[in-house]
Amino acid sequence: MREIEHNWLAKHPEITQQYRGEYVAVIGEKIVTHGTNLDEVIDKAEKIEELPLVAKIPKDEVLIV
Repeated sequence: MREIEHNWLAKHPEITQQYRGEYVAVIGEKIVTHGTNLDEVIDKAEKIEELPLVAKIPKDEVLIV
């Protein structure tokens, strides 16, 4: 589990604004690559670290009640 990355994403909601509709690859507390093509994002991120956290940022805001 990538707890550091999960926590960092949760604490930085501004990322959802900047990368809406894209995949982001996070290593540590940094987005190392992003884009709309999942395979490309994974390929680029895996060149930096074997098991990066890759997440899809929704196009629209999500409200969980």
